[in-house]
Amino acid sequence: MSDEPRLWTPNDWHAFDDADAMAQACADRVANIIQRAVAERGTALVAFPGGSTPAPAFEILAARSLDWGKVTILPGDDRMVAHDDPLSNFAMLSRYFGATSATLMPLVGEDGTSADNANQRLDALPWPLDLVWLGAGGDGHTASIFPGPDYLEALTTDARALRVTPDPLPPEAPVSRITLSASAIRSARHRMVSLRGNDKRDVLLAALSDGNKSPFPVGVVLDRVAAEFYWSPA
Repeated sequence: MSDEPRLWTPNDWHAFDDADAMAQACADRVANIIQRAVAERGTALVAFPGGSTPAPAFEILAARSLDWGKVTILPGDDRMVAHDDPLSNFAMLSRYFGATSATLMPLVGEDGTSADNANQRLDALPWPLDLVWLGAGGDGHTASIFPGPDYLEALTTDARALRVTPDPLPPEAPVSRITLSASAIRSARHRMVSLRGNDKRDVLLAALSDGNKSPFPVGVVLDRVAAEFYWSPA
């Protein structure tokens, strides 16, 4: 028996032995949310994360026989880059879901230089989101809600999306972002977070434990709102 102390985990914490098992569980859960939304309201509106963690689940999900023509998918955040740039989360969603009949809604203008019309496009959708699926960084950010000059606005604005510039800029993607606001995330019918690695797990659990007093954005954004968590060690 391990002598390692048992970590505090929130309700709806789901731990998996490996990334493949987690991807299957995430795909199952998202498919269920989409099916219920379409059955109950005739449409499903979902926001998906970027990064490498959700990619295996995207592949499984995209192969499901869902009523994709009634589904709208948008990135929960994106980099201010052109849609064909390798850093674009919209490009990633297009690779996985472009062959379905889902509507893919970008946050960033096609050339990557404008976010001015994002809220106008989002306001035309049937809010609230049925699901916002998030990641969590080792630095404690979620979506593109980072510490920096736009952090307070991201937490307090009533707008559904805003442009943010992290400080410091992440070296792997040193560009400004557009992100769903904390308000838009909290208003969703369902929230789920998927992540891999012990380091990210430890940061996330500390952030959730501290809530709105946390120095980590994810703890503040998810303070006192229900969410489901999917984690694997690698």
